[in-house]
Amino acid sequence: MNRTIITLILLSTTIIGKSQNYKKIDSLSAHLIEKYNLQGIGIVGVQNNKVIYQNSFGKTNQTINFSDSTKIYIASNTKAFVGLALSKLAIEKKIDYSYPISKYIPSSYFPEKIEVDKITVRNLMQHTHGLSNDPMIFRTAYSGEFPYDLRALLKFTVYRNDTLSYDFKYSNLGYLLGGIIIKEVTGQDWKEYVSDNIFKPIGMTETSAHIDFKQSLEALPFEHFSTEPISSRKSENTLHSAGGLYSTLGDMGKWIRIFTDENQTSINPKLLVDYLSDRTIVENRMGPFTMDEYGNGWIYGTLMGEKLFFHFGSFNGYESIMSFQPENKTGVFVFVNERVGGQRISAMLSAYFYSIMSNDSNADSKIQMFSQFIDPMYEKPKKERTLFSYENVDELTGTYYSPKYGNLMVDKNSGGYTFSLGRLKSFAYLDNENNGIIIEWTPGIEEHFTISKNQGKVKLIYDDFGEFIKK
Repeated sequence: MNRTIITLILLSTTIIGKSQNYKKIDSLSAHLIEKYNLQGIGIVGVQNNKVIYQNSFGKTNQTINFSDSTKIYIASNTKAFVGLALSKLAIEKKIDYSYPISKYIPSSYFPEKIEVDKITVRNLMQHTHGLSNDPMIFRTAYSGEFPYDLRALLKFTVYRNDTLSYDFKYSNLGYLLGGIIIKEVTGQDWKEYVSDNIFKPIGMTETSAHIDFKQSLEALPFEHFSTEPISSRKSENTLHSAGGLYSTLGDMGKWIRIFTDENQTSINPKLLVDYLSDRTIVENRMGPFTMDEYGNGWIYGTLMGEKLFFHFGSFNGYESIMSFQPENKTGVFVFVNERVGGQRISAMLSAYFYSIMSNDSNADSKIQMFSQFIDPMYEKPKKERTLFSYENVDELTGTYYSPKYGNLMVDKNSGGYTFSLGRLKSFAYLDNENNGIIIEWTPGIEEHFTISKNQGKVKLIYDDFGEFIKK
C-alpha cells in the first residue's frame, strides 16, 4: 500500500472520528433544549486558529431559528475586550497599569475620603480596587438613566469595607472606570476605540457596542416558565464598558481563535502575553471550574484538571461562557438565552466540548455530574404573586426622586400599581413577609420596597438602595 493511500485512510479515519464527536455535541444540545424547555443554544469551537465546530439549536424568539447571523449579547465577556484595549494603551506607553487612577480621572470627581492616589489601573482590571458605587453600576446596566458624563456619578463612590482594601471582589465598577480612562486618554468613547483597535484587526465585523440591528436578529432573553421573552432585553443606553457588546457565533470564533495560535498576527503577540499574564490571585471555585487568578477580563484556572482561561457573561436571560485551553490550543464559546439555569447549562456544554475533543472515553459519564446542579433549579415552581393594593391612590401614585438613582414613577391602572425606574417597569406585588412591596424588574428576581411617611411626606425605601422621596 503506497504512502498516498495510507495518508488518505488516516485522514478519513480522523474526519469520521471528529464527525462522530460533533454529533455527540449536537445530540446533547438538542436533549438539553427539550429537557429544560430552552429557547436556543449557540456553540462555536476552535483549535489551532481554526473553527472546528459551529452550530445553533432552537430559536432566538418565538418564530426565528437560532442561526450564524443571530446577534448575541455577551454581557460581562465584554470585560476581556476592554482589558485588551487598556493593555494595548499600556504597551503603547499611553497609560501605565502601576499609576494611580487619579492620573487619568481627576480626584475631584470622587468623595474626598476616597484615596484614589492609592488605587491603580491594575487594581481596576483585577477587581482589587476596594471601591463600591451601586448607583453607577445599577444605572448603567439596568435603568439606563445616567448623566452624559458618567464621571458625575463618581461622587457616590464608597469603600466596600469602610476603608481602603485590596482584596479581590468581582464587580462592574473597575471596568466602568476603565471605559472612562479610555476616553480620557484617547478622546474616543470606549465603544469606538474597541471597534477600531480590537474588532477591526481581528475581523469581527458583526460585533458592536450598539444595537444597530433589527430585533428579529437578536437572541431575546427567556426563562423556563414562559414562552414569551422576559423584560430584561438590553437597550442602547444599558450597553456599558463592563457588559456592553453584541456579537455572533462567527465573530466569537474569530476572537477565541487568536488565543489558540502563537503565530497569529491579528493582535501583537507581545501584547497578548502581557494582557494574559497580568493577573492577581483569587483562589475560588465555581462547580468544576477552579478560579485561581483574574486579570483583564479573564479568569485563569482549571476545568476537570486542564488549565483554562475563561469568563462568564451573565445577564437575566443571556448566559454565555468563552474559554480556551492554552496547552491544547482549543477553545469554545457557548451561549444559552435562558435565565433559570442557562449559565450552568453553558458550563456543561463547554466541559463536554473539551472532553470529547480530547477523545475522553469517559466524557458522557463525567458530564452527568452537571445535572445534579442544574435539575434542582428547574424543580422549583414559579412563585405565585398577589397584586399589591393601597387604598389612597393619590397618596401613593406620582414621581419619587433619589439623587443616587433618579426618578421612580408609581402609576395605577386597571391591572394594579406599576413601578417604573428608567427603562425598568413592573407590577407591584404584595410582600407578606416584610409588610411591603415586591417588584420584579426581571421575572423571578425580587426587589423589595416599603412605604414610609414622615410629616405627611411619602417615601419609598428600596432595599439597601435607600430612599425615594415623593416630589
